[in-house]
Amino acid sequence: MTPKELLYLEDSLGMEQQLHVKCTDYSSKIQNPALKNMCSQLAQQHKTHFTNLMNHLS
Repeated sequence: MTPKELLYLEDSLGMEQQLHVKCTDYSSKIQNPALKNMCSQLAQQHKTHFTNLMNHLS
């Protein structure tokens, strides 16, 4: 991988991690069950994206 690709991957990992944390936080604060569920699903998707990106480093 080129240095530029590694920087892109690093940025992507940080973004996915941040989005996971934010969606998890929002999910814990939202009262509406449909929105709460949607935020939980989004948090899980971002966690999966993070894991997939980490696997590219292995």
